[in-house]
Amino acid sequence: MKKILFASDLDNTLIHSHKHKSDSDICVELYQEREQSFMSQEAVTLFQNMTALENICFLPVTTRTIAQYQRIFFPDDYRPEFALTANGHILLRKDAPEPEWLAESQQKNKPYLPEFERLAQIFHQDMRFRHVSIADGMFVACSCETSETADICLAEYQHSTALHAFRTGRKLYFFQPCADKGTALAKFKSLHQFDVIISAGDSEMDIPMLKQADISLFRETQTDFAVSVLTLVLDTALS
Repeated sequence: MKKILFASDLDNTLIHSHKHKSDSDICVELYQEREQSFMSQEAVTLFQNMTALENICFLPVTTRTIAQYQRIFFPDDYRPEFALTANGHILLRKDAPEPEWLAESQQKNKPYLPEFERLAQIFHQDMRFRHVSIADGMFVACSCETSETADICLAEYQHSTALHAFRTGRKLYFFQPCADKGTALAKFKSLHQFDVIISAGDSEMDIPMLKQADISLFRETQTDFAVSVLTLVLDTALS
């Protein structure tokens, strides 16, 4: 059988927020004892079928921090052996950071730490921003009250820094320019052998990752994208 790497974004790709929740959806994340993220029943069944196959390596590739990623509980208490968090800066193996990967990311980020600090200080003083942080020491993350406000703030700040700026919904991210999900996936591929690489995502930050795959899917509608993605992975694995 083909050995498949399924490298996928999580939020709005395999899981979704309460904003898009249906009554029959299954909770896969709690935050402060509140239901936070969900999968449809059909997606859960397909996910269970996928993880039962030994020839598929599921690699979550997410901008979430380690703590945010570890809040997710996949169906049947399944835990991927590997996960790329912090937009690919951190490789987890069995939920623990791989030391060499982490050290390399920290070294590459070191020249940009003063800029992270500078932006974070500015954003803390700008009342339009909420929850400003330097996420796991790897990038600046913040949010606004509305996506419209985030759009305005992005336009104001993206040209005043050497960092690469992105917006997803109400959230803004500022990354060092030499690292992205595609770079991380390329590095992971070089360390393992796979016959086919499938990737899925929903935002501009996912595009470099999608370009590294043999088969890629980009979400363009609010339908149950997870079902389409997981069906494709299973069909490819069983063909």
